[in-house]
Amino acid sequence: MSSRTASAAAQSLPSSRPQPIVLIVGSPYGIDDWLGGQAGRYDFVFVNNEGAGAEVYLEDPATGRIYLEVEHFGRGVSRAVTAPVPPGTYRWVCITDYTIKYSRPVVVTGDPLPYDVHGIVPVTGLDLRIPINSYVAWITGQLPTLTRQVEELRDTLRAGDAAKARCDWLAAHLTYETLGGAYRAYDETGDDINADPPRGVAPDRLADADFAGFRKIEAMLWHDRPAATIVPSVDALVEAIGRLAEELALPNAIMPIDMGRRAHEILEDALQWDLNGIGDAGSQSELATVDANLTGVWQALDPLRPILRKQNPYLDQTDEQLRLTQQLVRTHHHDDGWVGLKHLSVRQRAAVNAAVQHSVELLSHAAAIVDPRNATSDRGPITHD
Repeated sequence: MSSRTASAAAQSLPSSRPQPIVLIVGSPYGIDDWLGGQAGRYDFVFVNNEGAGAEVYLEDPATGRIYLEVEHFGRGVSRAVTAPVPPGTYRWVCITDYTIKYSRPVVVTGDPLPYDVHGIVPVTGLDLRIPINSYVAWITGQLPTLTRQVEELRDTLRAGDAAKARCDWLAAHLTYETLGGAYRAYDETGDDINADPPRGVAPDRLADADFAGFRKIEAMLWHDRPAATIVPSVDALVEAIGRLAEELALPNAIMPIDMGRRAHEILEDALQWDLNGIGDAGSQSELATVDANLTGVWQALDPLRPILRKQNPYLDQTDEQLRLTQQLVRTHHHDDGWVGLKHLSVRQRAAVNAAVQHSVELLSHAAAIVDPRNATSDRGPITHD
């Protein structure tokens, strides 16, 4: 459990002591200044006098699960953490760049807490290498389809068929939105492919605004710009997709810390941009984009399932909520296309927002579990059974 998660979970419990417990991380004995007590909420202040960046875990040595975490902090820095601690036997694990220290046993007694507190076995960057490789391979496998669709859009524009060009644009854009593009993981190349419409520009001026990629092409198509003036933007989009393929072929194209957050943040962005209508540049395809993002979430989760099945008690609930959310979003897709966000009733829009928000909340558990950490000991070879 991260320090942020621990703090949130502990708010409803009374504190087990009137004053925070101060622990000196770099001292040979200071970390042993708390050896346990009654189960409940604890307020700790950690002080690092070690010199190097430190991490501190409260670990159950029998299972390897950690129940409190303080992330990297340097010499002379203190961190205050509030955490719920259930009954059990623990130890403090203090990790720096070059040392790992363990406290004496910490025994917490008393009744179980009024809610479950699920510890986390640290997942390291090496544990995530196979899922990352799998996910990068899947994205790379979609790029030929994406390239073909954008080239078809260019051919349609050259033929002067604006109606078909709009259909071609939507097909290609939705393919891209399944790739985790909403997370903006691809930096400048991502902006060249799918930059958000600039803030403060009136909808009828977006076609002339200074941005690029799918959204710029959308603005031009839906504001009836001549086809010949749109083709250069499509040419640039094809070139940017080619650069994306090159970047994905590089080592560490997706970092471990990104992999853990991706599924969660795809839908966070959908809430912030698409379901607020901010991302639209004229097509009113917001719900189509959210549907593609949900497909992208499934693809980002799948390589992580060997890890999540062992650690995430909410995985089945997350899967079910994602299915229900996608079913709800798809009720607004009819034979003549997708319903625009502004055409939903207040009740319909609230239902979609609530479903996506619930999905984001459940996905946050996966993000916390897969956030890369230092191992608390040598755990032997990595397995993905």
